[in-house]
Amino acid sequence: MTITRSMVGAPAGVVDVVPSRSAGHHDDVPLASTYYRAIDGLRGVAVLSVVVYHTGLYEAGLFGVDVFMVLSGFLITLTLLRERSRRGRVGLGAFYRRRAKRLIVPLLVVLGASALAVAQLGRATDADVFARQGLASLLYLANWEQILRGDAYWDATGGVPGPLAHMWSLSITEQFYLVWPPLLVLILLLVPAWRRVPVVVGTLAGALAVVTGFATALLYDGTNADALYLGTHTHGSALAVGAVVAALVADGARRAAGVRTRRQRIPSWCGGLLSAVLLTALVVVSVLTPSYREPWLYASGGLTVVALLVGLLVLSLTREDTVVARALGAAPLVGIGKFSYSLYLVHVPVLWALSKSLPDPRPIVLLIVGLPLSIVLAAFLHHIIGEPARLRRWSRAGVTVFTALAVVVVGGVAVVPRLVDSTQGEGARRVLVVGDSLGHDVADALVLYAPGQFTVTDAAFDGCGIFGQDTSRSAESDVDQDPGAGCNPWEPRWAAAVDEHDPDVVVVTLGWDATRMQLDGRWMDACSAEYAAHYDRQLEVAHEVLTSGRDGRQVLFTSSRRHTNVVTPAWAECHTAQLRAFAEDHADVHVLELDEQVCRDDACIQETPEGDAVYLDTVHFTRAGLAWIAPWVAAEIDAVTAEQGDGDA
Repeated sequence: MTITRSMVGAPAGVVDVVPSRSAGHHDDVPLASTYYRAIDGLRGVAVLSVVVYHTGLYEAGLFGVDVFMVLSGFLITLTLLRERSRRGRVGLGAFYRRRAKRLIVPLLVVLGASALAVAQLGRATDADVFARQGLASLLYLANWEQILRGDAYWDATGGVPGPLAHMWSLSITEQFYLVWPPLLVLILLLVPAWRRVPVVVGTLAGALAVVTGFATALLYDGTNADALYLGTHTHGSALAVGAVVAALVADGARRAAGVRTRRQRIPSWCGGLLSAVLLTALVVVSVLTPSYREPWLYASGGLTVVALLVGLLVLSLTREDTVVARALGAAPLVGIGKFSYSLYLVHVPVLWALSKSLPDPRPIVLLIVGLPLSIVLAAFLHHIIGEPARLRRWSRAGVTVFTALAVVVVGGVAVVPRLVDSTQGEGARRVLVVGDSLGHDVADALVLYAPGQFTVTDAAFDGCGIFGQDTSRSAESDVDQDPGAGCNPWEPRWAAAVDEHDPDVVVVTLGWDATRMQLDGRWMDACSAEYAAHYDRQLEVAHEVLTSGRDGRQVLFTSSRRHTNVVTPAWAECHTAQLRAFAEDHADVHVLELDEQVCRDDACIQETPEGDAVYLDTVHFTRAGLAWIAPWVAAEIDAVTAEQGDGDA
């Protein structure tokens, strides 16, 4: 038979063919292992877009993960179909051994390095979350761990969420790999005729894509975008679309086997135009979709539509004589695509560590420093560690080394929370910080820049104040944000922290309480009478909890800043006014006037006197910002304790 390279893997109908005189029946001809260089280049583009998205530089990079999902479904399905065509069967055991050797060793290395980074740079809350996410990542259940914890996909409020905030997508892919190959094997048992296999596989995968798309639309209620986006069932459509494309390519290759090309039916320029249109459409849709919470992605099957666009692009790239295929086949993109798994693994831990250590980790700084550093580390991980582990035959010694590495990493991940103490500093005056995520910044400012003055305990809880809401919405979003798991009831948590640490001063950050709140089914904001009446009662409870067991303990409520992306100026002013009124009625309560210190009437100050950025976002401080506010916070704490000392005298 005669087979040309351009034909192998081409979808049916792309070429006009005639039988080769020397060929046997082409149904029995094995599929050639054609390498699609442009698809590796597409992987490179996808992973680079994800890295840039995670720096926070722009929000229009949402669908890089969807490209990966489609490519994963495509490559694995095509690999298994080729194995069936060559060997007459699929060896599941060998398949899973290959997957484990390729994936688990780099994963263990990254988890181990991340554990060390968290132990050195993280807070106690970071360590707790890391331990849970790390163990879930090893089990490839990270997405469901995030769902059960009520976590968002990428809530970058406060910078990079955590070193393992990206593991959810790898978990979804591996869950697909656990289900799809055995299902393929079952199909092969039920459909022994090879010529029918790609059609049956494509039909089944197409049905799966349709079902998951409809299921997502039915499950969407307007408030559960976070849980849906992280769900295996939601992204199953992208993986299934990739499998459909693989079936089309396999069927085209089967039909092309045993024949020789007479002429191209579709000119190269036409195929290139199709690829360009599809690539442009993906970019436009990405730019026009500012958030994964957009309703059309779920209610209207948007994620499935995006997957179809990616699938068609992948199909078009199996023809390598087009301008787009040649552009994506550029050596730098292909090189990055080859170690895209390693780059995806390392980039978030790198960005997180930089955001914790750089004095000014603005998105552009994270990009300039983090992208090349991630590429270098990923190349090392892939070529020096990952590929040797994948390609070499493992001896008993190799298995022993791997087992020891796994035990050490699992133990390290589990023990990290014990290595990061929530209480730090060496000062005589004990300070407890409670409230929402801004409390972490207050604690960090005192620990990092006034360590000899205070012993500080960070008991803050992200997105959790004292309101006790059912759910809440920020000023710039209509998406419900439920309290995190463990937020409510807050009273026992605060009481336990007070009893354990017996603070002299308690600093309370409650900025999130100034957002729109839903209580007992009714929405209210900080300027409403209903809100004020409820919040007065909550403040009284907070005061009782924080001052119980000791006379003279001082409480500082932090004022709400007027110019953030979570509250309106009016809400912030009403909330702060209520805190001030409460302080007027209680001698041991004071207001830490953060808004007056860091904001002006029209905006908050964005740069320190040295020219560094003050904020990671509009709420949380950079290290330079912490250094800027630390002397003022320390002085305010000293002032209220001095007043108490004078009063006692």
